[in-house]
Amino acid sequence: MVRRSRERLRPLIGVGGYLAVCVILASAAWVTVGTAAARGPAGTPANIAAAPTLDVADPTASPTPDPTSTPFPMPSFPDFPTPTPSPGPFTIDLYRKGTFISQVSKYACMAGATQNMLNIIGPKIDVTPTRQVEISHTIIANTTKTDSHNGGYGPAGWAITMTQLSGGHYKLLVDDSLIQAMNDAATALRKTGRPVGLLSWWGAHSWVMTGFKSDHDPRYYAANFTITGAFIVDPYYPRHSSIWGQTLGPDTFRDMAAMAHNYIGWKRPEGRYPGRDGKWLLVVPY
Repeated sequence: MVRRSRERLRPLIGVGGYLAVCVILASAAWVTVGTAAARGPAGTPANIAAAPTLDVADPTASPTPDPTSTPFPMPSFPDFPTPTPSPGPFTIDLYRKGTFISQVSKYACMAGATQNMLNIIGPKIDVTPTRQVEISHTIIANTTKTDSHNGGYGPAGWAITMTQLSGGHYKLLVDDSLIQAMNDAATALRKTGRPVGLLSWWGAHSWVMTGFKSDHDPRYYAANFTITGAFIVDPYYPRHSSIWGQTLGPDTFRDMAAMAHNYIGWKRPEGRYPGRDGKWLLVVPY
């Protein structure tokens, strides 16, 4: 009887033991969860998790910069200068075909030169005599008695007119020598890409210099270049001068001997011009 009773109790004892183990495991799990909740996120002390709740800033707002902080310096890169071209022969010529117009009268050389300069500068080309007459009136209006004792056209008036009509700036230069004048003309032309006005034939005539040849580019060798000649537009063409001979067509290259023969120091029969007499005059862009 005792043995049978024990055999009947064995299943009950097994079930009871199993239930006891489940109760113990469940209790341990609840203890673990409660402890974790009290401690906050993993690794966070319990006393911090229990601290009062703080106001949280709007996560979409931009952070306020710290005025005392120093911004991270941007890396700097060295400026690499454009390499200077090697010395050697240089040629430039601004002349454009279809821009030439002869002066409308024997005395309108400065107006004709101005019209040729404006046509070369562009963008419009106007070879009408009407346009030259308009330019003539403008030069005369800009010329003073000091500029021209006879009235009419004066070199300073030419520079003012070119400034008014060309969209750029021109000025009158008075140089002490042919070489200095040619160098100044070449330098201004190369720098601006605009033609230069020359007062040739002792100042009685107006030429347009559209380019030149030299041993070096004056843009890079400003103190060490030599002009060998210039490209000239003569508004007197195709006329013949009793003093200077047959004029040459537009965009003719004149070497320095030809320039020295035609581009001569200022000397006018109507009287003295202090500061100009014996000097070379030119109207240059800047």
